[in-house]
Amino acid sequence: MMKRLFATLFAVFIAVSPPTALAAQPSSHQLVRVDQSELTYHLSQRTEDPQGILLMFQGSGCNSVATNENISLFGPIIAPDHAIVTIEKYGVAVGATDPENCSEDYWEHATIQQRIIDALQVIASLRGQDWWDGDLVVFGGSEGGAVAAMLAPLVPETDAAIIFSSGIGWPVGDMIRAAIPPQAGEEFDTVIASARANPTGSIQWGGASYRWWANSVDLVPALALVGSDFPLLLVHGERDQFAPVETARASQQIWVEHNRPNTTYREYAGHDHFMVDAEGTNHNIEVFADIAEWLDGQTISTNQD
Repeated sequence: MMKRLFATLFAVFIAVSPPTALAAQPSSHQLVRVDQSELTYHLSQRTEDPQGILLMFQGSGCNSVATNENISLFGPIIAPDHAIVTIEKYGVAVGATDPENCSEDYWEHATIQQRIIDALQVIASLRGQDWWDGDLVVFGGSEGGAVAAMLAPLVPETDAAIIFSSGIGWPVGDMIRAAIPPQAGEEFDTVIASARANPTGSIQWGGASYRWWANSVDLVPALALVGSDFPLLLVHGERDQFAPVETARASQQIWVEHNRPNTTYREYAGHDHFMVDAEGTNHNIEVFADIAEWLDGQTISTNQD
């Protein structure tokens, strides 16, 4: 029972990525990583004319990003004039929809850090394409929020970043520990100690491999944004059951203490991790309309030479 509880928690931890159907059928493209494995990304262009990119990161788990209906729905709401780029995680086949049967490669390699490395490679490839006008908006929900927060400052083209339902202001391990039942805390601490001692992909717990736990537990993604000045929006639900709202408030506090400019924090009273209120009403459409309005109000300058 406890194993199922943690698997469920991890599956939604950091996993909300946005949802209207794409203007064009996404095309899939392959690159080769330095270890000779295949890296796949998907591109949905609005037009053949120069346009910006909305780079979107989904949450945890080994389902293919190509099957993520939230991304296809909310991406066009956030930035209707931008092409949408998504990236398959290491070891995830295009179209995969079985979270109970992740590949060995996924368990061994699909860490937050690997997702950042993959994104840097994809962006480097896209720089040589004439249709990209040099503008980049980075969006991530849940685990994808941690990826987005740590990636955005590394990319000179970043014009804005949006972090959605992601507790990036605490160490990842502390955030997850705060979200699990108190009686599970001792088991969690034991697992983390074991993962640090043996960071392998061959052992899994709570929906993640020991390698993922060892690589992620101490990360505080909000700190990566301290030295940047592009517009930044953090969106969080006050009733978030998987990334406690205190973890989002801590992010805002970090940025205030470091005098980070162009930072906006929006906390939605009564909303949970999925922007559902206590009566069960889903407010995603309104929240993503707010996000789109915020982005539209930012000064986005083209990075073309």
